[in-house]
Order: sequence, then structure tokens, then C-alpha cells
Amino acid sequence: MRAQLERLVLIGVLGAMAGLGIWMQVNLLEPAENKTAAPLTNEPDYYIQNFTATGRDEAGVIYVLKAERLAHFPIDNTALLDKPHLVQYQEGKPARQTTSESGWMSGDGSEVLLTGNVEVTQFRTDADPGSVTRTQRLSVRLDRGS
Repeated sequence: MRAQLERLVLIGVLGAMAGLGIWMQVNLLEPAENKTAAPLTNEPDYYIQNFTATGRDEAGVIYVLKAERLAHFPIDNTALLDKPHLVQYQEGKPARQTTSESGWMSGDGSEVLLTGNVEVTQFRTDADPGSVTRTQRLSVRLDRGS
């Protein structure tokens, strides 16, 4: 009688292990349903009102870029700027101010394309009377070499 009981327990344990193995294979080891990611659109994912960015290097501030609004596009990390206002600083030279109706910032933030009534004002110094330049389109590098 005891041998039969041990045999039944052994068969029960083996059956439970087989059932557990099948359950694990079906539920845990099979890949989950492929969920497709939401398609990237050309719509902005966020906006910033009264945007300000300050560029710096080891010598200090090299530019301050402001805009009434920035719209960020995640598909290429670019940004659209409404009414941008850029002031650039270079050691030993007067500040240069640039304004326009709109702008497009590159994905890495190293360049801005300004469009629509672009006005560049080079401030005067004792040795230079300064200047004002107007155009409809201007590309500006936001680094020391601009």
C-alpha cells in the first residue's frame, strides 16, 4: 500500500512539473505580441513660451538667443522659433544683434536659419561706426567662429 502511495505521489509531482513546464513555455517564453510604435509625425511635441538659451565657452557667454515661442520637432530634434532675437559676443569686438520674424534651429543647436526681415546690427565702437544689414534669409553658426 505504501509503495502505491509513493508511486501516486511521484506521478503527481512529475505531472505537476510537466504542467508547470508547459505553462512556462506557453506564457513566459513566447515573445509578446509585437506592438508597433506610434509613427513619428512632423508635429511638435512641446512648445516653450519666452524661450531663452545662453551659449557659453571657456571664456564666458558667447551668445544669448531669445524667441517669443519655440516649437520642438522630435522627428529630427529641430526647433521653429517665432520672433528670434540673437545677441552674439566676441572678445575684443562689440556685440552683434540679429532679429527676424522666424527661425529654424538645427537638431544639434549649432546653427540657426533666420528668415523674414532679418536685421543684423553690429554695435559701434570708438574705432568702428557700426553697421546695420538687412536681408530676408541668414544662416548663423552659434559658436566662436560665427
